[in-house]
Formats: sequence, C-alpha cells, structure tokens
Amino acid sequence: MTHGDFRTSVPGRVAEAVLREHGADLGSAERGRGWTNATWLTDDLVVRVATRPGTTDLFRERRLVSLLPPEIGHPPVIDAGVRNGHAWVLTRRVPGRNLEEVWPSLDPAARSRAVGQMWERARHIHRVDVAAAAPHARPRSPFFPDSPAEASAALQRLVTAGELTAQQAKGLGRALERFWTALPKAATALNHGDFCTPNTLWHEGRVVALLDFEFAVVAPLAIDLNELVKMAFGPGDPDERAPLRDVVRRVAVAELDAAGGPDVLLGYSVMLEMWILQNELTADEPDETDRADAAAMLAGFAEGNGGYFAPLLADVRSSSL
Repeated sequence: MTHGDFRTSVPGRVAEAVLREHGADLGSAERGRGWTNATWLTDDLVVRVATRPGTTDLFRERRLVSLLPPEIGHPPVIDAGVRNGHAWVLTRRVPGRNLEEVWPSLDPAARSRAVGQMWERARHIHRVDVAAAAPHARPRSPFFPDSPAEASAALQRLVTAGELTAQQAKGLGRALERFWTALPKAATALNHGDFCTPNTLWHEGRVVALLDFEFAVVAPLAIDLNELVKMAFGPGDPDERAPLRDVVRRVAVAELDAAGGPDVLLGYSVMLEMWILQNELTADEPDETDRADAAAMLAGFAEGNGGYFAPLLADVRSSSL
C-alpha cells in the first residue's frame, strides 16, 4: 500500500469526502489494492469506490455480503452510496495484512496452514443458500466463456495471436468438450469467484477474513477449487508449491466430486488460463510471469493427461479405489 493524494482522481475525491464525513483521520489514509475498484484505508475504515461512474457492482456485492455467515470474517458494512456518479461502500477495517504481501515472509508450514484456513473459510461461502445468493451474485463470471462457441472463439484468438499452435488448440478443445458435457450434471454453489491470497486477510499467524466478493458467482465450486489447486500444482518454484500439496490434496480428495469432477475442474482451469493469457496480451503493462505461467498451463492441458494437475488427479483416483 502507498500513501496517495486523494485529489488525483474522481474516485479519490469521492473517497476523501466519504472518509471526512465519517470522521476518519485522513492523515493515516493509505491507498489499497484493487483493479476494478479504488480502495483507501485508514486506521479504522476502508472505502471502496467504483473506478467507473454508473456501475452498480458494489451495491450488488453489499447485498450479497449481508447473506454471508460470520465465519467468513468479512468486515461490517457501515454505509454506501453514490457521489459524482461513482458508487462507494464503507466498511470497518479488520486488523490484519493482505496475505499476498505477507506471503514472502512466511515459512512453508505457515503457508500450508494459510492455504488450509483459506479453504475452511471458503467452505462457508459454498454453504450459503443458492436461491438467496443468486440475485446478488454475478449472472456470469467475466473469466469464463458462457458457451462452447464463445470458448472456441477465444481459443482461435490465441491461435491467431501465435500463443497456441493449432494442435494445442485441438487438445484444449477436447478438454472443453468434456467440460461442456459434464457441466449440466454438476451441482452449483456460491463461489467467491476470485479466491486468492490478495483477497485474504492475515493476522497474528492465521487467516481472519476473505474479502472482495465482486466476482462471486453461482456455479460448480470447481471455480474456487481450481484456484486452490493451482496454488500447489501450477507452474512456478517447486520449493514454494510442494509444501502446499498435502493440504490441497486432502481438500481435493474431499471436494472434487461435489465440485463436478475432474472434467469440470480442468475445463474451468483451461478457460481461466485462456482469459489470463488474452488479458496479458492486451494489457498496457503485461505481467510476463502470469503470461508465461498461463501459456505453460495451457500447453500442459493440451496434452490431454491433466497437465500440471495430473499428479493430483492420479492421487484422487487412487484414493477412491
């Protein structure tokens, strides 16, 4: 987080006005993380402001948060409104630090513990009544194509851009065919939709909250499970990922059937990596690590053996025998 001048943008001026009206100490304000909403934090309060005028995602998210059980740890909402066309929501600040920021300082045991605790809190999200949550969740996630035709078009764009070979696209197409066949039989649940360390709060050696439900969606819980599996089995430093595998393996053995099975898990993973790769191709300042990891994931899945997730899926199969 960085100290920043509120007056450099309209969302900043909105945040300044809201915090001032609620008696906040503006001298302690810091700019927080966020790419779809601008966030400022003081010692006691957090205000999130839509970066674009006229959007209502924050209000939808506020209604959804009211349905979440306390075990998720989401901070209490104090107030919300619209100023200068920009929606805003004000919450209490929960003690803690963003887990992504803390992660480099944690030893392997603490990281493993953190991942397990993240999932324990996510399980309370998955138990929220779907009928009550659906009106306030996103009607669809922006990270995943909504139809076979849309997925095929996304694959073709990556081939045209030179990021996938035609042979790789065929392999990924077969994985997606299995996904679309299996999807109608998969049970649905409320997913966080952007389940990751940046949306997790860490305090005094433990996970205390999951934050930012803007991308929550009703779908097979494979959406959230994929993010967990990727933490342990995706590309990257094996010394960092290997210590997480035992806890992630236990979760996957317990949850994969309820999540829709391997074909649904792999389909969501393929589509997410397609979105990441396409996003990095069009970004003003692309993250080359994310781009390389997404390309590696897709190349692995194209082989048809589960790619980076193959060792996990083999363990799940053997545990069910």
